Amino acid sequence: MMHVNSYDGLTIAVSEAEFITRVAKRTVLSDNAMSVLVPVMEDVLRWDSARIRRFFASHGLMLREWGKSRTDQLLIQESADPIPPENSVASAPAIAQSA
Repeated sequence: MMHVNSYDGLTIAVSEAEFITRVAKRTVLSDNAMSVLVPVMEDVLRWDSARIRRFFASHGLMLREWGKSRTDQLLIQESADPIPPENSVASAPAIAQSA
C-alpha cells in the first residue's frame, strides 16, 4: 500500500485492522463487495454522492446508509425498481490498469 500511495495510487482497506487503515487512503466497511467502488467513483472518477447513488440505483441497488468519515460505512440492498442511469458509465474517464 505504501508503494501505491507513493505513486499517487488509491489504496482501499476493507478491514478495521488499525495497521492497514493507517496506511490506506480510504477504508470501506460493508457487507457488500460493490461498496469498494464508492471510493473509486469519488476519488478517481470525481463523482459526487448524488451521481454515485444514481449509479447504484440504475443497477437495482440502493445505498441505504452511508456513514461518511475517513471510513465509509455502507449498507447496500437490492431495490425493486432500477432507475435508468443519467449518464452512461461508458462516458466516464477510463481507469488505467497497471501490471
